[in-house]
Amino acid sequence: MEARYSCLMCERSISTATTLALRQLPSSTVRFRHNAIGTPQFSSFNSHFSRRYYSSPKLGFQRLVIRNVTENPTKRTSRSSRRKNNSIEPDSGKSMRVLNENGDPLGRRDLGKSVVMWIRQGMKAMATDFALAEMKGEFSELRERMGPGLTFVIQAQPYLTAIPMPLGLEALCLKACTHYPTLFDHFQRELRDVLQDLQNKSLVQSWCETESWKLLKELANSVQHRAVARKVVQPKKNLKGVLGMELEKVKAIQSRIDEFTKRMSELLRIERDAELEFTQEELDAVPTPDENSDASKPIEFLVSHGQAQQELCDTICNLNAVSTSTGLGGMHLVLFRVEGNHRLPPTTLSPGDMVCVRICDSRGAGATSCVQGFVNNLGEDGCSISVALESRHGDPTFSKLFGKSVRIDRIYGLADALTYERNCEALMLLQKNGLQKTNPSIAVAATLFGDEGDVAWLEENNLIDWTEEEFDGMLRTGAYDDSQQRAIALGLNKKRPVLIIQGPPGTGKTGLLKEIIALAVAQGERVLVTAPTNAAVDNMVEKLSNIGLEIVRVGNPARISKTVASKSLGKIVDSKLVNFRTEFERKKSDLRRDLRHCLRDDSLAAGIRQLLKQLGKSLKRKEKETVKEVLSSAKVVLATNAGAADPLIRRLDSFDLVVIDEAAQAIEPSCWIAILQGKRCILAGDQCQLAPVILSRKALEAGLGVSLLERAATLHDGILATKLTTQYRMNDAIASWASKEMYGGSLKSSLTVSSHLLVDAPFVKPTWITQCPLLLLDTRMTYGSLSVGCEEHLDPAGTGSFYNEGEADIVVQHVFSLVYSGKYFWPSSRD
Repeated sequence: MEARYSCLMCERSISTATTLALRQLPSSTVRFRHNAIGTPQFSSFNSHFSRRYYSSPKLGFQRLVIRNVTENPTKRTSRSSRRKNNSIEPDSGKSMRVLNENGDPLGRRDLGKSVVMWIRQGMKAMATDFALAEMKGEFSELRERMGPGLTFVIQAQPYLTAIPMPLGLEALCLKACTHYPTLFDHFQRELRDVLQDLQNKSLVQSWCETESWKLLKELANSVQHRAVARKVVQPKKNLKGVLGMELEKVKAIQSRIDEFTKRMSELLRIERDAELEFTQEELDAVPTPDENSDASKPIEFLVSHGQAQQELCDTICNLNAVSTSTGLGGMHLVLFRVEGNHRLPPTTLSPGDMVCVRICDSRGAGATSCVQGFVNNLGEDGCSISVALESRHGDPTFSKLFGKSVRIDRIYGLADALTYERNCEALMLLQKNGLQKTNPSIAVAATLFGDEGDVAWLEENNLIDWTEEEFDGMLRTGAYDDSQQRAIALGLNKKRPVLIIQGPPGTGKTGLLKEIIALAVAQGERVLVTAPTNAAVDNMVEKLSNIGLEIVRVGNPARISKTVASKSLGKIVDSKLVNFRTEFERKKSDLRRDLRHCLRDDSLAAGIRQLLKQLGKSLKRKEKETVKEVLSSAKVVLATNAGAADPLIRRLDSFDLVVIDEAAQAIEPSCWIAILQGKRCILAGDQCQLAPVILSRKALEAGLGVSLLERAATLHDGILATKLTTQYRMNDAIASWASKEMYGGSLKSSLTVSSHLLVDAPFVKPTWITQCPLLLLDTRMTYGSLSVGCEEHLDPAGTGSFYNEGEADIVVQHVFSLVYSGKYFWPSSRD
């Protein structure tokens, strides 16, 4: 009998996905009924029994009622008997409503061993059909019918009903067969086992690369799956024995974490909205064509902010996408050329710049949504530009770029969706796993969210200060002052979860971190080093490269400085794969030559094509193995705060130490990305200098601009922090002013620089300028008004910044005065 699909009350149409799924049920009549609020309810009637499924926004089914329907429709059982035989509540357990609202899979404790075995058998049969469909080339049709939630449950019913239910446990079976998280969890395990078995039999090359497994992962990553199968946060276990805290203390700390993550998530959303608004304003800043210009003539190139006559620009129009390739780590590279093979116009674009790629109309204006990416390189021929895009094949916006005129805009404040997502994910992981025993950073989370009593164990275990005897032979006492020695000693203490190092200007903070990292590696620790910017990370890479440590820089190759590119993951992997790739190209060339000679023999040609395909897979597999080998063997891994969320890093074992440089410039959520991957952390920076850049005033005033370093430095009466107190950069006249105004007079000057003047340097003339350590230039006249041209102006580009051309002119004049003070300065060298 052909299945029929209808709604009894309103004849409402059923979605295509559901219809395709229902076709897999046994021959039956399917109807939708309405509940009291008008929500359709799915009913399936076949020759054996009838099931009624009540919809739920969380699970897809609220409760289920069974009516036995025998071959003889006139034969009925008594009402009391039906109630007795078909009750769906377990004899001793939680209510059905509570279990169904649970996003966790139901296990033996909820269902019992027999019911779990029944589900397992049904899901094994379903997984076997999945794998066989792929082997037979029928997987595309199966993919169309599969989906998360209700669609998956419907697909599973025929396989479950084919397995006899355990006697006396029918009610529990009927409950479990509609619980999507339970079915999906068992199906995932069984599919993995089936595919691994096929791989062992050499029927598939790699089980995790099969279409079946990829489809399963797509379902698991879908929004619908996460909404239904989200994990229920269980109460945190007693941490006594780990940090010496009782359950009540843990609950109080968890409450603070929950409040913090909720507030920060909202502030991130507000800041994200502000970034998107600013980005759109930048993208809309397209110059208006001259009214006298020929409207039919396309503009060769445009610049942003309406500066149409600017010699150097940050927008290029009328480009064509000519080729694509995939770089290491899945980076998608697209090569663009100017139409007609003309040269690129003068541009300020350079490798690493964040850009927006869009289709443009005949006048050069953007006509589609933005595809975000980075400039990879500018062609040596001057006619091409390569961009690393985040979009992939299959993205409709990405596909439209080919065959159309394209424009590339550099946007200084381009909203980075990936950074936002990783910050939100870090907050989620902090809330969910922060106080779990399996979390390596549990002591860090407890310390930063506990009250003063919760961290009393630091003082009880003598972790607040240090003695020279503890580090006898490790510290080079002659090379560091007292404050630096204290910071190094505290940083090397494996029992101390958090250390805040405040480094005012010139105190040697970066060199100090280099020493801590080197000594930590010497005592057997693996270190993750991050910073909020690529420049800060590359600076640390350069410092560590000079002392021979085994380090790896992870990140977008286009944004890594050329001076440290040899330490990047891509370059290291390339150097290790030189011989393998040479052999790969030789085999590939041989197979292609053989293929050209066998085109008339279809079977032989098909075999060679299969060999080429396997050869390509072997290269990808070798690259993955090499990447894993390089990262696993590295003693120090470096990345930006957001880059620390890269799956390549997260798949590694937890780090012993996390070091975050320039932490005062990073918002707190970004710091937790790295912190959650280590057992202890060191935050270094100076909260009296640059703060995080926040666009939204509302988010700034609500606390998003308060860095973790600033917050932690004042926690627990400052016992987590130490300050470097001696500067080695400037004359004491300069340092004393900064010390008094910013550091409460605590910053002292080293005798080696306290009286240094410019005139002491070789080849400098003795003038009043070179003998003056500190010069304050006041742009106000004696009667209080500003000098002509020294008024502040708001940047018309909409960045929110101010500029002062008069002050800039004064600075230029002073710089030339300093240049003229050189003994060997010739006026002709001024340019």
